Amino acid sequence: MFQTAAGVTVPFPEKLCEQYQRDGDTLTLNLSFEKLDGFVRAFYAELSAPLFLAVHPDAESDEVWYLDGMSKKQLAMILDGYGELLYQDGLSAFAIASHETEEEIFIQKYKVISIYSPRLERFLPLLEQFGVAPTKHLVTAWDTFSGDTPGAAERLEIAGQTVPDMIGELQKIGMYKAES
Repeated sequence: MFQTAAGVTVPFPEKLCEQYQRDGDTLTLNLSFEKLDGFVRAFYAELSAPLFLAVHPDAESDEVWYLDGMSKKQLAMILDGYGELLYQDGLSAFAIASHETEEEIFIQKYKVISIYSPRLERFLPLLEQFGVAPTKHLVTAWDTFSGDTPGAAERLEIAGQTVPDMIGELQKIGMYKAES
């Protein structure tokens, strides 16, 4: 059964399948929650460092925070400490990308995932490894919402911290707010 993050309510999760749809240089996909951490780590393992992390504390606003110039080991340490919070929180979104190739994974609101790469074919084995099949019409969480059955996303606190708290901590090691 398709699992969603704790901070996300999808009215009909049974309508979601682990599938992807391609549009040019972008793949949009659904992935059951229990696979998210492994998938994100396997994805950035394929990227060229240095890497950056972009965090949108509220996926509905333009506010973005960046932590640049990271090695894969540094990113792994951040995800070891804050990954559960980023994965479970319903209001935030985040991206991990390579400065060199600009290839990116973006975990959007409702945990809909986008992958950008001018060489998408190189990520197809990863999708296959995680059981994500191609489709011509991807049904995402957004497609399950209606006036009678809205989705919900909420801010979570995990181990006493929220995503804004995490940003405050990461500012100590160089996270900065993007200029509007």
